[in-house]
Amino acid sequence: MPVPGSASSPLPRSTAGLAGALCGRLGSMRFLMTASGLAFILVVNTLIGYGILQGRREALDAGERATRDLARMLESQTLRTAFAVDQLLRDLSFALDTLPDGSHRGSTAIHDHLRQRRDNFAELADLVVVDGDGLALHHSAEVPLPAAPLSDRAYFTGPRDGGQDLHVSAAITSRVRPGTQIIPFSRRWLDTDGGFRGVLVAMVDPTRLAATLESRDIDRKGSVILALGDGTILLERPQRHDGNQGGPGRLTDWPAVWSALATHDEATIRDAVPGPGGTTDSLVSVRRVQGYPFVIVATLPVAAALAEWRRDTAAWTSIGTVMTIAIALLTAFVIRQHARRDEDQARLARASRRIRGILDSMLDAVVTFDTAGRIVTFNRAAEMMFAVPEREMIGQPIEALIPDGRGGANDRDLTALRRDGHAFPVGFTVSDLRLGGGTGAVRPDEPRIHVGVIRDMTRRKQQEAELIASKTQAELANRAKSEFLANMSHELRTPLNAIIGFAEVLDSEFFGTVNERQKSCITDIHDSGRHLLDIVNAVLDMSKLEAGQFELCEEAVEVHEAVGQCLMMVRDRAASGGVAIHNEVTAAIATLWVDRRAFKQVILNLLSNAVKFTPGGGSITITAGMEQDRGFALAVADTGIGIPPDFMADLFQPFRQAENATNRRYEGTGLGLSISKNFVDLHGGTLTCRSTPGAGTTMTVRLPAMRVIEQPSQVGSRNPAPAA
Repeated sequence: MPVPGSASSPLPRSTAGLAGALCGRLGSMRFLMTASGLAFILVVNTLIGYGILQGRREALDAGERATRDLARMLESQTLRTAFAVDQLLRDLSFALDTLPDGSHRGSTAIHDHLRQRRDNFAELADLVVVDGDGLALHHSAEVPLPAAPLSDRAYFTGPRDGGQDLHVSAAITSRVRPGTQIIPFSRRWLDTDGGFRGVLVAMVDPTRLAATLESRDIDRKGSVILALGDGTILLERPQRHDGNQGGPGRLTDWPAVWSALATHDEATIRDAVPGPGGTTDSLVSVRRVQGYPFVIVATLPVAAALAEWRRDTAAWTSIGTVMTIAIALLTAFVIRQHARRDEDQARLARASRRIRGILDSMLDAVVTFDTAGRIVTFNRAAEMMFAVPEREMIGQPIEALIPDGRGGANDRDLTALRRDGHAFPVGFTVSDLRLGGGTGAVRPDEPRIHVGVIRDMTRRKQQEAELIASKTQAELANRAKSEFLANMSHELRTPLNAIIGFAEVLDSEFFGTVNERQKSCITDIHDSGRHLLDIVNAVLDMSKLEAGQFELCEEAVEVHEAVGQCLMMVRDRAASGGVAIHNEVTAAIATLWVDRRAFKQVILNLLSNAVKFTPGGGSITITAGMEQDRGFALAVADTGIGIPPDFMADLFQPFRQAENATNRRYEGTGLGLSISKNFVDLHGGTLTCRSTPGAGTTMTVRLPAMRVIEQPSQVGSRNPAPAA
């Protein structure tokens, strides 16, 4: 420690600066956040890695248990079979000694007895009794006894030269059943004096012996081998190889297994299992069957034992990767948010220095005043509007500028006073600014300030006056338009009446006889002239409808007749356009109390639109009928281009069309549907539309029951398609 009163030696400046920078870096929030995120990632991945390694050990342990269980299963099956065969041969020896024909070759009774015992034992393929000279005395097969001696067979020589125990020989090919592999189980047959009398042989079918194993689908997991104590392989499942395909012909050819059997009765090892395609790293369990000359070998590929572990490893690796990415992104997000907070604080400091400049750059006058009404700030636009500098207005009441500035509602039109006393209209909007910055309930002691935005409304008042004048002029122009249409309609009636009159004269054959074709054309001219005259009248009707002065001239009208007359007017136009018309209103449907001309005008307008907007090859269907409320409905359905959904709201507005003036492909004034809807409304009905672009349109006219005079009961009708 330094001596009191003496100065301690300071650190070098470069070292102190480096230490300060290091401490600042280590103590920074960004460094702490980054370190925490990396530590969290390391802990998570360490735990996942430990779990993966632990899972691998557990998977290998489970694989070893599976191989031991597989070996025990084959051992149990082998023990049951060997014990049952041994007991069967003992019983057979007693039966042969008891039955009188036991020593007579080819006895039918003995054959039946052997066959019955064979059929009751599922694993047996055959039972054979061989005498002391090696000749077959009896067997359970359906073929004659073999004449050749069997003394060369191991199942004969083994019991003959050995002891009293059950003798098992290597698998051989049956002479009785050519091509069939069998495992001989044999036992000595002694006479009453203990002398060698022959051999009793039970031929076991290997496929039956392995039935239990095959039912467990062991080929999906591993394999099992049943061999004799000397290494001779009796049974292998699944059958993947023989002696010529790379596998061991005997267990002695498998050093690791044979060495384990030399020192232990049972063991589990890990070794490369030979096979046709090479060797497979596997778990191997070996066992000696106690009391019988059998050896069991069960194998399970390490890959199969670790298959589920690999799937789990992939899943946990994915989880670890996702968690790593998530933690990294979260850490980066937090660091970024902290950096943004620092940036926001810096921007706020800069913004506070620019507030005055922003206020001064605003076009509207902005004035702030306290709760007592005293002016606090006064921007440059306010100075120009009121012609007074800010320094003179600070502390003055707001009433010095706007007499009613603190009374009444917000966003008001008030009168302001300039310094010279000139009054002018302004819009005044006031909002409260809470200096505490809170968002909850307002505290009584919280400082507040009012922000008033003042806008000069002189020009707006002038524009409002101009709009009123323009509206008056438009109303006068509309009235002049109606008068013009009425005058033009009167001028058009004279030539139309002449056309109609001459058509009637020609139709009466006053100037000579006309043929049927000419008469049809004259009728069309007459009807078209009448229709054109009706359209001229419709122009007047439009004016009357707009003025609310249209009067209905009601009478009884047959629906099918009105529809037929309207169809005649559009028939040629539809035919020339390749449009088929299907009229399903050919019989008396109903008699309506309507204005004939208005009703026909509605039908004709709907048909004309359907023909106009249906391309060649399309069709139009008109249907009519009574509804459940005893009202009347008529529908015109086409397969045309349809109506865009965004135009449906303006469909019945006058002079409105789906296409504008620059891209129109279809002629028309846009009055047809508007007039039709007005006519239907005057009758107390409705006109609705259901349309799908590219699929067609259905227009439906509905009239109330009060308009139906008569509905013929003897004539069927078809209900029209419902409208949307």
